[in-house]
Amino acid sequence: QIIGRVLLAQDIRITVLDHDPDQIDTLRKFGYKVFYGDATRLDMLEAAGAANAKLLVVAIDDVADSLALVDLAKESFPSLAIVARARNVRHWLELADRGVTAIERETFESSLKSARAALTVLGIEPYEAREITEAFRRHNLANLGAMLPHFHDDAKTVAIAKSGREELEESLRGDREARLKTGAGGWH
Repeated sequence: QIIGRVLLAQDIRITVLDHDPDQIDTLRKFGYKVFYGDATRLDMLEAAGAANAKLLVVAIDDVADSLALVDLAKESFPSLAIVARARNVRHWLELADRGVTAIERETFESSLKSARAALTVLGIEPYEAREITEAFRRHNLANLGAMLPHFHDDAKTVAIAKSGREELEESLRGDREARLKTGAGGWH
């Protein structure tokens, strides 16, 4: 709904496919063009206008259905851009492996904001909390990029994840020690 509201506010027409009857009723009340059914079916995508669409937003909770929709869309509508929501890291890797480049992990940003708030509540200055969580974001996304070529190899993926975690902890610890030593900070 949030994506739809933002797009509609920019006069971008959207069509929603959903299999939840309650959700369909709610969306229609707000003026959305809605199709009821399984978005992983080619006939549903065609009826909804996917052949003429510029963008497909995949926000399906079920990982297997999400991947099936991406596969179907890429096969049937190769010029259709895709923005996808990933449930977790594995889902992110599966989507990226399929060529989806605009992927957001479901709770990543809210978790970073919560971590930032937690740091601030615990006495870390707001600027430093922001810098810490931004460093975490950059490192985490780089680590995902390092994992992608190897994600079918569980042992290699786990090794990269462990190594990345250790590097991140060392980097954040070094940043903290440098801030404490120099008293550098901002937004005070």
